[in-house]
Amino acid sequence: MTELGTRLKEARIAKGYSIEDLQEITKIQKRYLANIEEGNYSTMPGAFYVRAFIKQYAEAVGLNGDELLETYKAEIPSPANEEVAKSIPTTPSRRTLGGRSSNKFMEIVPMIIVALFIVAIIVIVWVLRQNSPEADDSSELKTEENVTLETNRPSTDQTAVDNEEEEKEKEAVVEEEEEAEKPTPEQVVTLVGTEGETTTYTVSGSETFKLKVVANSAKTWLNLKDQDSNKLYDSWVNSGTPYELDVTDKSQIRVRVGDVPISEVYINDQLVEFPTDKSPQNLVIQFNK
Repeated sequence: MTELGTRLKEARIAKGYSIEDLQEITKIQKRYLANIEEGNYSTMPGAFYVRAFIKQYAEAVGLNGDELLETYKAEIPSPANEEVAKSIPTTPSRRTLGGRSSNKFMEIVPMIIVALFIVAIIVIVWVLRQNSPEADDSSELKTEENVTLETNRPSTDQTAVDNEEEEKEKEAVVEEEEEAEKPTPEQVVTLVGTEGETTTYTVSGSETFKLKVVANSAKTWLNLKDQDSNKLYDSWVNSGTPYELDVTDKSQIRVRVGDVPISEVYINDQLVEFPTDKSPQNLVIQFNK
């Protein structure tokens, strides 16, 4: 095992992560993660991926990836010059670009001329129709019809409409007063117990349930699963950007947090506490509706 592999493994163990946990966080196959710890880079897809995987591993366990790559650069294979050269696309010469642009422009010119000709015809036809006597007559006729219809409308229709709107307003006021008189149910969060790294709570007294996870000083890893173990979320929560999710349609959720000391979990803005600062931990929240 290399010095770099030893340092990464110690940081992983300090975070309380297994190789499987780290695979779930970084999306890197666990055999590559194990090879990085052992310093066995021969099975990796290439030097570029070795450096990228090491950097991802380091950041997942709270280390500075760029600093590690620089410190242990003698241990890490570096990309060959020919790989870099292959990744750089060939830049066409100015003469080639100029020739292509000129040819394309010459191809487009006839189409532009035809389009301008069609637009000119449409504008001329529109102007002639606007100035024709028939257009003026039809406009006057429409105006007269509108005036006649407006004049002959019975006044009783407007009165009926006004009465109907007034009744609707009264009904709306009565409904608002009834809603205001209804007592607001009080939410109750009850601790069921703690077993290992999992703590179970029940939440009752509310018709809707909204989950919010806050990272206070740095980013933390968050994994959410419902009562059927369906994955709802599996990514980072950044400081200053809370993660929110409506879980009203769920009977239970499991909240797994990678960095407990900086993380806060709320149900309907009510804090659900972790029993200790040990990381990682699970909160199983059951909803009694």
